[in-house]
Amino acid sequence: MSIKITIGIIARNEEKNISNTIKSILNQDFNINTYEIIVVDGNSTDNTRKITRKILEESGVKYKVIDEADFGLYGHCFARNLVIDNSNPNSKYIAFTDADCIVDKKWMLTLYNTIKDTDKTIAGAGGPRLVAKTRNKKEMVINTLLTSQIASGGNPAFVKRNIKYTKSVANYNAIYKKNIISKFRYDEKLIISDDNELNYRLRKSGYYFINFPKAMVWHHETSSIMEFANNMFKYGINITNTVKKHRNIITINVPITMIFIFYLILILPLYYILGSYIFIPLLFYIIFTISVFFEVFIKTKTIYSLYIFILLPIQHISYGLGVIWNLTHK
Repeated sequence: MSIKITIGIIARNEEKNISNTIKSILNQDFNINTYEIIVVDGNSTDNTRKITRKILEESGVKYKVIDEADFGLYGHCFARNLVIDNSNPNSKYIAFTDADCIVDKKWMLTLYNTIKDTDKTIAGAGGPRLVAKTRNKKEMVINTLLTSQIASGGNPAFVKRNIKYTKSVANYNAIYKKNIISKFRYDEKLIISDDNELNYRLRKSGYYFINFPKAMVWHHETSSIMEFANNMFKYGINITNTVKKHRNIITINVPITMIFIFYLILILPLYYILGSYIFIPLLFYIIFTISVFFEVFIKTKTIYSLYIFILLPIQHISYGLGVIWNLTHK
C-alpha cells in the first residue's frame, strides 16, 4: 500500500513525553502501511532523538528522524516545513501533533475521514486539545486553565464545540491537504508563529477549516509557574509577529492585555483623578477570575485550583508584556 498520510511531530527536549506520543500514534485504528511518521528534533540536549529512533525502529512503520541542526535553521515554522519537504511523494495529507500529546486511538481515522472527500476549498481540519492525565496537581490546574471554557472564550482549539468551521486549526491536532500546504508553507522568518499565520493566509485566500471535536488529543503542560509565565510571554511575542505582518489579524486579546497592563501601572495615579470608580474594571476582573476558579475547581476537584488566583493574572500580564515588548522592538 502507498503512503496516504505523513504525521509530523516537532520536538525539543521531550524525553519525558515523546515515547507515549509515538506509541499512541502507533496504536491507531489505521493501517500502519498507509502512513509515515516524521519527527523533527529542535536540537535537543536530552535523549529525545535516542528514544524516538529506538521506538520507531522496532515499530515497523515508515519513519524519518530529522535534526534541525543538519539543515541550518531552527524554529517551529522551519521544522514544519521540513516535515512537508521530507514527506513521502505519494502522501496526500500532512497531519501534525506535538511531542507532549497523546492522540486518541481513532485520531488519524477521524481526521482522514473528515477531510478526504471535501471539496477544493477545504485546506484542513482539526480538533481540540484536552487535559492529559497526570498525578501532578499543578500541571492539571495549569492545563485546565488553558482549556477553560470561560478563560479561552470557547475557543474550539481548547474546547469541544459543535461548530462545522473554524478560523484556524492548532497544529497539535490538525491535518492539511499536502498540495495546498506545500504551496503556502510556513513563514520561517517568524520562527514560532506557525499555525496562526499560515492559517490566516490560507483563510485570506479563500480556504476553510473543518472543526471536528471527535478528533481528540490530550496535551501535557508544564507544572512550573515560572515556565508557564515564560510560555505566555512567548505567546505574546508569537501573535505580535503575526500582527506585524498582517494588520488585519489582530484579535481582541492583543489590545485588552495591553490595556490591562497599563491599567495596573496607572491605577493609583488614576485613583486621585477618578476616585474609587477606577476600581470598577478591577472588580469585574476579580469576578471573572472567581468564575474561572470555580470552573477549574469543578473539573479538577483539587484545592490546588486556588492557584488560579495567581495563574490568571500571570497569564495575562506575561502575554501582554510579550505583546508590548515585541511591538517596541524591530
